Amino acid sequence: MSRIELENITLGEWLPLWFSTYKKDTLAKNSKRNIEQMIRLHTPEWLKALKISEITVFDIDRALFETPLGRTRVYVRQVWHNAFEKAQKVGAVQNNVVSLTDNVVYKKKKSKPLTIKEQSEFLQRLENSRYKWLFLFYIMTGVRRNEALSLEWKDIDKDDKTIYIKGTKTEESERKIVLRQDIQEILDGQKGQLKKEKIKGEFVFPYAPETISRNFKKLCPTHHLHDLRHTFATRCAECGIDIKVCQQVLGHSTADMTINTYTHVLDEHKRKEIAKFTLTPNYDV
Repeated sequence: MSRIELENITLGEWLPLWFSTYKKDTLAKNSKRNIEQMIRLHTPEWLKALKISEITVFDIDRALFETPLGRTRVYVRQVWHNAFEKAQKVGAVQNNVVSLTDNVVYKKKKSKPLTIKEQSEFLQRLENSRYKWLFLFYIMTGVRRNEALSLEWKDIDKDDKTIYIKGTKTEESERKIVLRQDIQEILDGQKGQLKKEKIKGEFVFPYAPETISRNFKKLCPTHHLHDLRHTFATRCAECGIDIKVCQQVLGHSTADMTINTYTHVLDEHKRKEIAKFTLTPNYDV
């Protein structure tokens, strides 16, 4: 493509060209899907119609304002920024106008684990849910939403008694977790569910992410799906499972991340332990 052609290319033409040329073969499946959604669903049509060489900072600000506030706005700005950065390098634009806009500030809501009472009520509601086995898999393994949805039958090694989790967030999130008996029973239940529905394929849980989040909210209105991951970690801490083991199972890059994420559990443990203090311990003499 000549320089003149690049200068006349619209954003709607450049984004898929940039994606297929520079990103498509280098990213994990979930990352590719996220970028495609930012391009297809969250880049306004009026912005796509403009030549990238003529797009202004105000155009980007206006488009960002039209994007849902939260993580979506953060992600779509990142996609546009990367696309314009490459456009600048190949000579299609003089400046990366996205870099001149303000960073999108998004404060992630703090997750909260289910209490024992909430957990009991949730498990009772699961009995009539089509997604019973998937939600049980989440709360019994602590995997992320897309890690479960990316799980294939070939990832389950019954001989080695492990499950290979591909990881969807960082390099360290790729890991193997133990195939416990209770997890095997969940997988057997899911296999029976798929057979009943006459669904065949490579994926253990062949469902759309949005569908799963929406159905979880119906079952547990006061929580987010990610809270099942925190519930698992909380139960691990309450059972006294070693923090390094918990780190590996959750796919955190460091034990500090696990500790910082679940400080509330550790604080409660500290309160219970320090309550044992006395100036007159009962020693056996």
